[in-house]
Amino acid sequence: MPKHIAFKCTYNNGDEGTFVGFNGTCSENIIKQNIEAGHWYCKSEKCDCNKYYKWGFKNEKPKEPCYESALFKKWQFGAGWSEKNPKPYHIHNTKIGKIAVLTTIFPNEKERERKIIGLFKIGEIKDDGNQETLVIADKDFRIRLPYDEARELNFWDYYFNPSNKELIFWGSKIFRYLDDDIVYCILKDLQKTIGDEKYKKMIYELINTDFADYGGKIIKPSGPRFKISGDRKKRIFLSRKYGSGGEGQEHRELKNWVANNPNAIGLDNVKNCVKEYIFASGDVADLVFELADNKFAVVEIETTDPYPGCFQSLKYKVLKCAELGLEIICADVRSIVVAWSFSEEEKTFCKKYNIEFYEIKL
Repeated sequence: MPKHIAFKCTYNNGDEGTFVGFNGTCSENIIKQNIEAGHWYCKSEKCDCNKYYKWGFKNEKPKEPCYESALFKKWQFGAGWSEKNPKPYHIHNTKIGKIAVLTTIFPNEKERERKIIGLFKIGEIKDDGNQETLVIADKDFRIRLPYDEARELNFWDYYFNPSNKELIFWGSKIFRYLDDDIVYCILKDLQKTIGDEKYKKMIYELINTDFADYGGKIIKPSGPRFKISGDRKKRIFLSRKYGSGGEGQEHRELKNWVANNPNAIGLDNVKNCVKEYIFASGDVADLVFELADNKFAVVEIETTDPYPGCFQSLKYKVLKCAELGLEIICADVRSIVVAWSFSEEEKTFCKKYNIEFYEIKL
């Protein structure tokens, strides 16, 4: 039975920014790194980047010297050639309509950190025998992932070697075959987090047509890395909340202290506390306390600048009320902000909207 495929792409930072790269020639630093790391095509005599490197980066920079440099322009990728012999590889066990998953390893990372950077539905396959198999994307299903999505989409969370499920090893070939379960699981995880509406609709339609037999069922990732990766949805939403630098130490310490000392913010009869509570909207509250009599408190933690947190706390109260089917001004959900200090303006805002505030600095 024909299968989906995954491609091993050498890292390329051309046009990298909001989205992953692979849309232009690498920077000189990455060219140097790829050659010195021994990536086969990068170091070969046929590669224009290798010539540019040997000339000390003094001549004109190559344009589209490899598949990677035009991946998200031409939307095609080849099966590769044998490194020892001038022999092309062929992809026999796939077909038009299957999904090609594009993967890479970012600089200074290991194979276990291999990321999924994009995917497309196969629209054409060229294979004349004397050349490597060339797989070309369908024009209607092409996804180049945003950088933050790709950084949290681990290939080895989903894929496992059939002969040894715990082994994280790819080898020299550029492609791997993927079962339906693996691709379906990747698509379902992306559907939960991807912000681009065009891509979200595209994934939704694909799941409901090509994977209609699954009936929307939940399949957990079964790759060897998933045990340490944990919940991808939570990782994505936390990265959006805290930014690329992650949660600060002082914020984390204050959050944990409040979680362990709810009486300090006027909460009694606490039944449960959830840190980093994710709402259906993707918003993340620092703390949500479940109290007696089916009452709740949403808590936003800030350190030096509580003003944004005041708005956040108010929003979380509305979200929690909606989640519980309550009126959005219901007193059964309390809104609380904790910070090192509050200005008079911030205190006035909190009082106006019935937000409780506490000044705590550890």
